[in-house]
Amino acid sequence: MFESIADFFGGLSNGQMWAGALVCALCAGLMAFWLDRYQGWRRISWSEVYNGPINKHINSQPPPGMWEIHWQGRPISEGSLVILEVRNSGVQTLEPEHFAAPVTFTFPGKEVVHFKVRDAGEPLEAALRPVPPARSAAGPADDPPGAVRTASRQTDTIVLPLFTLNRREHFRLLVLLEDDGAGAAPKPPKIISGGKLKGGRIKQTAGRARRRWATAIVVTLIVALSLGAGVYADNASLRLDAACSPGRLTVTGSTAFSPLAHQVKEAYEEQCRDTDVVLEATNSSAGLDRLRANTAAESIAMVDTVAGQPLERGLDAHRVGVLVYAVVANQSLARSLGPGESLWERGLRQEQLAQIFAGEEADDEGGLLADPPVAVVRADGSGTRHAFETRVTGRKSPASVPPCAPGATGVCSVGSTMELLDYVNRTPNAIGYAEADALPFFPNVRTVPINSTPPAKDDVLDGDYPFWASEILYTRAGATGLTRNFLDFLRSRGVSKLLEGRGFLPCRELRDSVVEEMRCGDG
Repeated sequence: MFESIADFFGGLSNGQMWAGALVCALCAGLMAFWLDRYQGWRRISWSEVYNGPINKHINSQPPPGMWEIHWQGRPISEGSLVILEVRNSGVQTLEPEHFAAPVTFTFPGKEVVHFKVRDAGEPLEAALRPVPPARSAAGPADDPPGAVRTASRQTDTIVLPLFTLNRREHFRLLVLLEDDGAGAAPKPPKIISGGKLKGGRIKQTAGRARRRWATAIVVTLIVALSLGAGVYADNASLRLDAACSPGRLTVTGSTAFSPLAHQVKEAYEEQCRDTDVVLEATNSSAGLDRLRANTAAESIAMVDTVAGQPLERGLDAHRVGVLVYAVVANQSLARSLGPGESLWERGLRQEQLAQIFAGEEADDEGGLLADPPVAVVRADGSGTRHAFETRVTGRKSPASVPPCAPGATGVCSVGSTMELLDYVNRTPNAIGYAEADALPFFPNVRTVPINSTPPAKDDVLDGDYPFWASEILYTRAGATGLTRNFLDFLRSRGVSKLLEGRGFLPCRELRDSVVEEMRCGDG
């Protein structure tokens, strides 16, 4: 690494390179100023925040750990999840009269199942809120005024109404897509924007559009020359480099960590073509049982562990980070009490959650609950359930919990995260718990703060949010070869960066946490 840094600074010391860099910076600054001054009065910039498959099937079977998304009770076959950010990157507030044609987004080879608007102020969100398609054969002329809809004859397209967007204001579109059945569609989905601004333009960017380009380029040049070695070394550390070993590895256990493990599996197999990683999403207890029963095989058990829980004897424990969970509820559970006063802002105290998940009458002195809740718990052996009972309620759910069914009351149980979210989504007044990042396309499910604190990263690190668990990967004692190589790859800085932001905090983000039990230590 030090040799690379020396080579980097050696190149910067070359006078021709300095002169070339300054000339390029000057020319780029003048060009950027001209574009910004004369072409940017009215401008909409949009970018892809996320674009990837869901419910992807291989040989007619979903791979382990892939989310099984349902919409209105129907599984989405070969679906995709796309998140777009749309921003006013010009210098004027955009009004409806500034649009010569409405903004559209087309996803060739896909059908738009549903979408949501996020990160918008209430007036803008209300204007862009999707309207369910009518059951009649009414044409576009029958749409309500200002409705957001997919075109009646072009189901791969979202058409936005004319809207008002203040300078630097933005919103996000969360789009659920499904293959249109016409044949193989591109993966990930291709996106085509449409529409027209009078005296302006609509363009795709790699991220948020930046203002005052000339100043930014000068600052960037100075920073690049001053900290170039650090940037170079940091980028090098984020490369996904795997030590490969041929063979078959079984990774089994926690359903909460399995979607993240699936990403690691695909990245490892991409680099190591002779390796087959088999992922089995069961639960933490079953993962340990499988590891102990196959000590001679290449195996890893994923286990959700709460602070103070003793480590498993006879196995090597490898801490990889922290999973953040959330209490979730059907939106009908909240009584309307006005801005800042609802269940979604005030949340529930840990004592109230303990009462609800014990099947008792909740102490609802604030009048937050519309009706008595139906508590949905995970089956015994689930690491998520153990974390909830240990860190949130302080007591176990009833010993005998019936399976969840239509019309259930009190407390009922399900076998997996997706079953829980699907049940809460379609059951009025249901409440449960799941990974904090698993909610985008369950339209009736919302997050309930605990002690008025949401499941945000800073609140977790500060110790204000209690519902989290350490993720420990167990291997047989002294494991080497494929098991060790995969584990080192998963804990590498590049993979940690790949996984962060999905309800998971890797070890390197936990070093400054005020909660000592949260830190990974040297192990």
